[in-house]
Amino acid sequence: MVKKFELFVIGGGSGGVRAARYAAANGIKTGIAEGWSLGGTCVNRGCIPKKLYTYASNFSEEMELMQSFGWKLKNKSFDWKKLVLNKKKEIERLNNIYLNLLSNSNVKIFSDFAEFVDNKILKVGNDLIQAESYLIAVGTKPKNLGLCKENKLISSDDAFDLEDLPENILILGGGYIAIEFASIFKGLGVDVTVCIRGNRILKDFDSEVSDFLSQELKEKGIKIINKDFPKEIIYSKNKYKVFFKKNTKIYQKVLEATGRIPNIDKLKIHNTKVHTARNKSIIINDYFQTSQKNIFAVGDVVDRVQLTPVAISEAMTVIDNLKSKKKKKFNYHNIPTAVFSYPNYAFVGFSEHEAKKKFTQVEVFKSIFTPLKYSMSKIKSKVFIKLIVSGKQQRIRGIHYIGENAAEIIQGFSVAAVNGLTKKQLDRTLGIHPTSAEEIVTLKNKQY
Repeated sequence: MVKKFELFVIGGGSGGVRAARYAAANGIKTGIAEGWSLGGTCVNRGCIPKKLYTYASNFSEEMELMQSFGWKLKNKSFDWKKLVLNKKKEIERLNNIYLNLLSNSNVKIFSDFAEFVDNKILKVGNDLIQAESYLIAVGTKPKNLGLCKENKLISSDDAFDLEDLPENILILGGGYIAIEFASIFKGLGVDVTVCIRGNRILKDFDSEVSDFLSQELKEKGIKIINKDFPKEIIYSKNKYKVFFKKNTKIYQKVLEATGRIPNIDKLKIHNTKVHTARNKSIIINDYFQTSQKNIFAVGDVVDRVQLTPVAISEAMTVIDNLKSKKKKKFNYHNIPTAVFSYPNYAFVGFSEHEAKKKFTQVEVFKSIFTPLKYSMSKIKSKVFIKLIVSGKQQRIRGIHYIGENAAEIIQGFSVAAVNGLTKKQLDRTLGIHPTSAEEIVTLKNKQY
């Protein structure tokens, strides 16, 4: 017997769960399928555990800082297994919250993977599903470059649950996932090397900012290998022999963090008329509609902006459009973004390069300083602030911040960028003293 729905969501991550709940709240008969744990990548293998581990890693420097403020610590130690165990408990708690949210919203939950029979029928476990509309929100999975024929490299999914903390680790890749894990492992006492093919980390971000962050990471003791990449990696006797262009090195762990790819393998999407791109991402129009009119897609699987809040907002846009004859598009401009490296980096708006391509009379204001917290310590840590404005009105086009609590600070200042405020309006805002954030509203010296 075929079970019928108005909307059926494939994937129980942030976007999928929000879509299902929002649809059900608006009277749409909704079902959802998730073969793994509810919450998707963000809750289980991404944002949440990553932030928890970031907190754990930051404490090592905090304890060092404490000494300059008169505190003494005896018998300082770290228990990796306890961190892993407590993380698992927290994730389970969140999984149950997602389950209750869906159940209380009258969403029918199917705890299995979904696969398309054709454009109109799904098979979920032993059930056949027929829905007026389908929403694909299956996210992504780590990319495997095939460098190790033994297939023993760890991914970002694996890194949270290592049996033991290694003495050293090689991290392949220079994107935000690689840099975040480099910061985590370094803070936990691991000898960390990052390896990238190009000239700089975070190559898609503002070049000046990524160069500054790279230097700060080096100050923390993270080694960065530029313009080199392993030709081959051999795993033997619990160690990795890594063959670079000019030399060979041994590491206890190698983490492959070279990107993620759409997680569509189980979908049997070839049974539909849904078109996919060369990188397996699902092709959609401005309204998240695929080449098959009754099938939609949101989140990381569509390869636009891979951020949890974006997936959630995209999902709500789809549901709004299903209910309304007047369709609306999603606005991808001025999305606040953070890299939970150590130090943190967050920004909103354009990079300097992007701003100069798009606007006239671009001006840049900068500030680099040692925050008060570090003023009595031997630890070298600086705050970097970059404000990008354009036109006679000096309209705010980008705000970039490197330093402690960068994400929290940029979340507030993103209101200025999103609403098109000017530098004069920032200047009229009094700063809270003494804080690092006050520097953003007191920038006076134009750099160029």
